[in-house]
Amino acid sequence: MSSEQPSILDTVVLLYFLLVGQEALLTRLLGEPLRVPLAVYDPEERSLPPEALRHSDLLSEMRQAIRHYEVAARADPESSELLARLRLVDSMHEQGKLEVVDLSADERILAARLQSRREAADFGLRVPLGPGEAACVAVAFARGWTVATDDNAALTALRTLSGPDYPYERIRKLLVRAVDEGLITRAEAREIHDQMRRLGFWDSTHLFA
Repeated sequence: MSSEQPSILDTVVLLYFLLVGQEALLTRLLGEPLRVPLAVYDPEERSLPPEALRHSDLLSEMRQAIRHYEVAARADPESSELLARLRLVDSMHEQGKLEVVDLSADERILAARLQSRREAADFGLRVPLGPGEAACVAVAFARGWTVATDDNAALTALRTLSGPDYPYERIRKLLVRAVDEGLITRAEAREIHDQMRRLGFWDSTHLFA
């Protein structure tokens, strides 16, 4: 059963579920369409000329990840397979399975503050949030949506804004919930978690306490 209230996803959650080929599981857990801010995924970048894609710091975070695997795939066959999985994000958007959320004026102001070095301490942060996390926190706070993130700093900022009882998901919680709801077995959850960790996801080795 999917989450009843809307969720906003950051890059890490979407990225790792795509990399291990479990985007359908993510959709079952969080509902369709999956929702992300423009900083995480910008569909207009699909039509950019190749020379524009070289300036990866100007791209959305998912397009930066795709660009990274495009470069890696030139020498590594495994990266070619991972690249193909990440490119599914475009077809997900075309099919209505991934929706880009436009931020309101107030949400844009809050997201900018969350990215400001001068204001980071106001949100309990040592360093400001990145664009994707900042946008997700702004939307989650303003709309009361669940935030899906594995960024501890983003969760700290949301705790400062909303108090301790704000709704959130992180990859570990999602996989445990998938088992509790009978969507996958414990063994399958462990394998998915292990695959993510092998691909760079930082987390404890033990999925279940």
